[in-house]
Amino acid sequence: MTNASFWNPAITETFISAISQSTPLLDVHCQSRDDDLGVRTLKPGDKFDFSFHRNFLGTTHFYCNFTWGANTTTFDVYYKHESPCKYTGVIATDLYCTWLIEDYAIYLARTHTPSPQDFVFAYTWV
Repeated sequence: MTNASFWNPAITETFISAISQSTPLLDVHCQSRDDDLGVRTLKPGDKFDFSFHRNFLGTTHFYCNFTWGANTTTFDVYYKHESPCKYTGVIATDLYCTWLIEDYAIYLARTHTPSPQDFVFAYTWV
């Protein structure tokens, strides 16, 4: 581990579409105050990810909008200690948050290669 990684570990957000086949595609639009990652359209089974580092003040804030047919929801995917994707230990290491978007809910696993039992409920479609 390098000092840069120790003092400012990477955060990786991954989004996996697990919506039903033969339904509208999933649009994911993630952004922060400084970076707009654009709209990514995902077919069932597709994934999209991005990585970043917290800023010096620890105020980095990424949020995403998810649109699937008539369903839409927006939430923080990373913001201090207020979002489900956050550091839970004393020592900050690289953080992996994997989001699984299904027909009825959105689930989160805080690991790079999650198994099905790692996912916990995070949000419903609004």
